Amino acid sequence: MTLEWTGIRGRLVLLVLAIAVPLLAVDAWGVVQRTNDGRRALDRQLVRSTRIAADRIDARLASDLSLLLAITDGVGFAASSHAANDRLLAAAVRRSDGHFAQLVVLDSSGRVLGASDSLALTGVALADARRARQTPSGFVAEADLVPSPNDDILRLRIAQRATDADGVLRGTVVASVRIDALLAMAPMPTGIEHGVLTIIDTSGLIVARSEGAVGNVGRRVPTALTSRRDSGGVNAYVDRDGQRRVLGFARVERAPWLMSITAAEDEALAALRRERASDVGLRAIVVLAALLLAFTIGGRIARPLDDLTTDARALSAGSAGHRSRIQSSDEIGVLAGAFNQMAETVERRNALLADSERRYRLLFDSNPLPMWAWDADTMRILAVNEAALEKYGYDRDHFLTRRIVDLLDDAEVERFNRARLPFSEARQNAGTWTHRTADGHRIEMEVITTSSRRLGRASWLSVGIDVTARRQAERALATSEEQLRQSQKMEAIGAFAGGISHDFNNLLTGILGYCDLALLDLDPGDGAHHDVSEIRALSLRGAELTRQILAVSRKQVMQPVLLDANDVLRGLDRLLGRLIGEHIVLETRLGEGIGLIRADAGQLEQVLLNLSANARDAMPTGGTLRVETCTMPQGVARALGLPTHTNWMTLRVTDTGCGMPDDVRQRVFEPFFTTKPRGKGTGLGLALAYAMVEQSGGTIHVESMVDIGSTFVLCFPTFDVAAIPASTTSSVTEYLSGTETILLTEDEDSVRAVTTAALERRGYRVLGAADGEAALQIARSYPDPIHLLLTDVVMPRMNGRELAEAFERQRPETRVLFASGYTDDASLLQGIRTDELSFLQKPFTATQLLQRVRVALDHPLRVG
Repeated sequence: MTLEWTGIRGRLVLLVLAIAVPLLAVDAWGVVQRTNDGRRALDRQLVRSTRIAADRIDARLASDLSLLLAITDGVGFAASSHAANDRLLAAAVRRSDGHFAQLVVLDSSGRVLGASDSLALTGVALADARRARQTPSGFVAEADLVPSPNDDILRLRIAQRATDADGVLRGTVVASVRIDALLAMAPMPTGIEHGVLTIIDTSGLIVARSEGAVGNVGRRVPTALTSRRDSGGVNAYVDRDGQRRVLGFARVERAPWLMSITAAEDEALAALRRERASDVGLRAIVVLAALLLAFTIGGRIARPLDDLTTDARALSAGSAGHRSRIQSSDEIGVLAGAFNQMAETVERRNALLADSERRYRLLFDSNPLPMWAWDADTMRILAVNEAALEKYGYDRDHFLTRRIVDLLDDAEVERFNRARLPFSEARQNAGTWTHRTADGHRIEMEVITTSSRRLGRASWLSVGIDVTARRQAERALATSEEQLRQSQKMEAIGAFAGGISHDFNNLLTGILGYCDLALLDLDPGDGAHHDVSEIRALSLRGAELTRQILAVSRKQVMQPVLLDANDVLRGLDRLLGRLIGEHIVLETRLGEGIGLIRADAGQLEQVLLNLSANARDAMPTGGTLRVETCTMPQGVARALGLPTHTNWMTLRVTDTGCGMPDDVRQRVFEPFFTTKPRGKGTGLGLALAYAMVEQSGGTIHVESMVDIGSTFVLCFPTFDVAAIPASTTSSVTEYLSGTETILLTEDEDSVRAVTTAALERRGYRVLGAADGEAALQIARSYPDPIHLLLTDVVMPRMNGRELAEAFERQRPETRVLFASGYTDDASLLQGIRTDELSFLQKPFTATQLLQRVRVALDHPLRVG
């Protein structure tokens, strides 16, 4: 059974410890104090014992000094007294019972007057006598640290100066005393069984030792001891064998010594430590018994609580019907009754919560719209329904590891962080965001988010609606509306331009016709001939401008033919060189096998001239103009959105000029938009290029960078060479006259008059009609054959196509040649061929009129 410190057992144990620990601390403090007191008592005993030992040695030395003084009184200091002195000194040594080892007498000059034996006559004795004579007290004590060779005993040498009654130096007596005899006089303190007596001289060397003298005498003691050699006291140190020792010492007054007594600390304090260990053991037993008692009592108190805890865990594990079986009248019984009431309440609430959870899951999981819940702080996705899994392509485990920003497209993260709202109850937020699915596919989701605490934390509940198709439809509708507005604008411009151009073409046709007639009658050297030629040239320029306006407004009647773009470029090569100037390098790169395109050759030439002129204006200081053709790979066509079942070729016009910014590049194909100064451009050149390429079934786009240059790319569908029809221009005869009858139907009087004059001058018989009804009336009343019906397409009440259909029923053998500059209704040209055999483009010159009439008359009549 483990002890829980927060439980009842643990708390009782802690209570016992809280009481016992301070008591133990007090006892421990008392033990420490008693130990210190015992140590101090030991120190005092050592100091007292060493002091006694030092005093006894001093007393012995004083006795020896008195003996030496008595000897000096009986010694003769005359030279003749040497033998008597020897006998006297030898007898004194014998009477000392071994205390004195040697005795020597010297006169005042240091000459030996007697000795107890011959060994005493040494240089050491002479030195001691010399020091005694020089010492103010007249007494010297010095230990021999080398044993005597005859008895291996350490001795103490003492010397005493002898004087007469008047204080005159008579001589010196030197004695050798056994040191072990001095140590025997020192007492050993009681309670110290293995103490060691030691004599140390003033230099710190051991002079004598009661035990272990060999190896220790002559050794220097630690500095800590010798530093206090002038007084008495106690020191502690660790011996060489690692044992801690206590040393008491005292100064010997009559010799330069310290008397010390050394004892092992463990031995000296053994009794005290045994007493201390007994006290500690007793207290430990008492504390352990108290702890055991607290643990046992705590167990009895905690057992019902453990049972109640087990019941609570069973309830929390889902055993809703579990009840506590504790029955008692104490506090635990009351708590068990409250627990059972709580269990019943929890059981009822769990049933309600389970029912609510089932309804929530039904609404959440079965919702056909994607739903997900995410944490308001960490943005971690907490729950997700099946519709979201299906929409985004993640499995549930992977989905629940992601954050809400992981569903967003990278470009939306910053906007999401700016729009993120602080959490609050009942807050709703709706917005449209671009999301990414598991396979990287982008979808647009309209997300409605509301705050919730249903998941036990601050979270957001989001519902998503896929609006990708709707947004695409809205964008497509917006694009269509923009295209419709543009189309309506172009239609309005075309209707306006077409209405003016129709009348203007008729005027130009009349002007050109009368100019041609006048030029036939004027001599080339005549001044009027030059003026009329200028009028004709200006009219042609006006006709070209009208043609451009009609082409931009798509009111021009095109005459497309199958042609080789390389041939068009070869024909324009010299003209382009003159147009751009010598300061610009022209590079032409013609691709091989590019195929044929169906286009109006004149319009294609005009487009190339306009693009070259714009490139020239973009390179005022010079540069390079590159015109190239090539086939288009299928991959490029697919990238541009072009049909891949058709072969395509590209015509690229590139300059190294100033380039265009994006705002200009996006508007370059708008009619009348120009960046040139007023009077320097009409804004129709690029619009004409756009219209021409579109009418030819192709596309055009521009690539441009400021200060680098621009590239215009014209894409055309290509056709096989075998599709080229036989040319009809070869059948045009150089002789433009004829005698056939032509019915001319034209509502413009000037055009009808000049056309009639031009034809009649070439021998044709012309029948004029102002409208379709008049023409039909003439056809019914005219008895002779009518070889050609030359009719305007746009006329009041009956247009040219209706007239031709009615005329074909009356005179099927009559050929028809249509003339028009534009049409404001595609139905007017329905069924009318606009090739060179049956169509005459307004405005036209007399020569063009005669050529087309001759071609129409000479070409075989179609049957059926």
